[in-house]
Amino acid sequence: MDEVSEIRARLPIEELVGQYCQLKKKGRTFVTLCPFHNDTHPSLTVSPDKGIAYCFACRTGGDIFSFYQAIEKVDFPQALKDLAERTGVELQDRSPKATMEKDEKARLRACLTEAHRFFQEQLHSSQQAQDYLKKRQIASELIETFTLGYAPDSFSDTYQHLLKQGFSRSEILAAGLGVQKEIREERIYDRFRNRLVFPIFDQRGDLVAFGGRTIGEDDAKYINSSDGPLYSKSLVLFNLQRAKEAARESKRLILVEGYFDVLACHRVGAANVVAVSGTALTEQHVKLLKRYAETVVLCLDQDRAGRDAAERAFLLCAKEGVQVSCVTIEEKDPDEAMKSDPEKLRKTLESGDVPYLDLVLREIGATDLASAPAKHDALRRLLPLLDALPTAVERQHYVARAAAVFATTEAALAQDLDHFTRQNIAPVVSREAAVRPKNGDVFTSMELTLGLFLLYPKLRPLLKELIPPEEGFAAELYGAIKEAPEDAAVTMESLAVDPKWKERVAILQLYCEHHGFGEWAETLAIREIRKNCFQANKEMLTLKQKELSSRILEAHRAGKTLDEAQLTTQYQQVLKLARMAM
Repeated sequence: MDEVSEIRARLPIEELVGQYCQLKKKGRTFVTLCPFHNDTHPSLTVSPDKGIAYCFACRTGGDIFSFYQAIEKVDFPQALKDLAERTGVELQDRSPKATMEKDEKARLRACLTEAHRFFQEQLHSSQQAQDYLKKRQIASELIETFTLGYAPDSFSDTYQHLLKQGFSRSEILAAGLGVQKEIREERIYDRFRNRLVFPIFDQRGDLVAFGGRTIGEDDAKYINSSDGPLYSKSLVLFNLQRAKEAARESKRLILVEGYFDVLACHRVGAANVVAVSGTALTEQHVKLLKRYAETVVLCLDQDRAGRDAAERAFLLCAKEGVQVSCVTIEEKDPDEAMKSDPEKLRKTLESGDVPYLDLVLREIGATDLASAPAKHDALRRLLPLLDALPTAVERQHYVARAAAVFATTEAALAQDLDHFTRQNIAPVVSREAAVRPKNGDVFTSMELTLGLFLLYPKLRPLLKELIPPEEGFAAELYGAIKEAPEDAAVTMESLAVDPKWKERVAILQLYCEHHGFGEWAETLAIREIRKNCFQANKEMLTLKQKELSSRILEAHRAGKTLDEAQLTTQYQQVLKLARMAM
């Protein structure tokens, strides 16, 4: 068994897709919201039998490799490496460059792991760090759960320790653990000094970075690892590797602002909590949240900055079709709320959230809207939020609610919303075109007709009514069906097609089954196959006529009389066939 086949055998398609999407059983398949476009109705079909996950709305997907390439935005070699590592398959004959890149990343991971171990040791031996944790009411079980550490109050202790462990200057810098003030300067300083250290893991549980909170009087309260080969702030959420498991059941992820807020929520039993680190929430973050949750619950700071962050989060989530709700707490943030009343915070996080727009309307309703300028200011806040709602039903619901708050008619508010939408409309870019695979997956009439023969092996004698296609996927599939034993069921293993077409055959079969073509009675199947043969023949002959007409004209212009005569004869033959097919 080759490496690709072995990886496929070890990693079922439903297991891979289930790591990114919430699957629902539907007969012999699973369905889920498609992660490749703004899906509101489950469009992605996952077939364990065929090893295929495919969206017929945006025409994206395929086997485990195609799906992984699309969702992680990597090429096939990278997908092969990643899935081989995930399944424990050893890849052979790797190129020197690929080997070097993998070895470099492995060294950086080892460097981070050693730094993490060093920070944990320093935490246990530092009285200053222990006093700080006691002051912040961080219990020992939280320290162990989140594997916290401490970076000593030194410019080079961490750096010197890593050098002694065999890591190079360049590796320490690339891992984000050192700082070189100027390229020409020889000295490297520790990035983290006199700080409580929070290890940051990606969603797969791999250590990729650190965040540090000063325990002294440093002006910069928080610093984070710089972006590098293993880490990008806009792609990683703190604690997601733990929170995603809790989110699978609740379908909710709680978004807070900082590391201590995550710890506070975890302390009162909320395991489904994540935070951004060193950056504002990004579109990539929301796509990540969408993989594991249907609703994002915002629990942000109760100040103007927190309100602005909540509005930005709502707009980003609405764009991706993710529901947004909010919890409000009297204290500044969850960390303070936990210290004030842990039980109250627990109940609030568990069931105290309200839809974000309900909260906005409540806040607007609490202001004085007696004057026209006051209404104008409130509308400036509200209209972008209403415009972001993904469905007309939701917009109508909140237009009605808002009209009551503004003491106006629904028609007037709907008119303002329509005016806002037209003013801010952007040029439409086809989402479908953006996500369509390179070779496309639009099935022709000929391909769909051949797909019916795959579903009804007993009717393969009708294949003689189909004019044989001359090239490409259809020609390959036609030949394989013609050579297959009559009455025999067709499987990926038994169908003699070129390996490069096997995935497309599986998608074609899934498409036909998805549309119920395999559920016909035999008499209906015969009628539909014959009808499709007629349509496929007609389309193929029409295309052939156009092709020959173009070639005849080219031969005539070039003065190639013999070629022109031969092409004209072919054209007459095709024309005769076309008349017979009418």
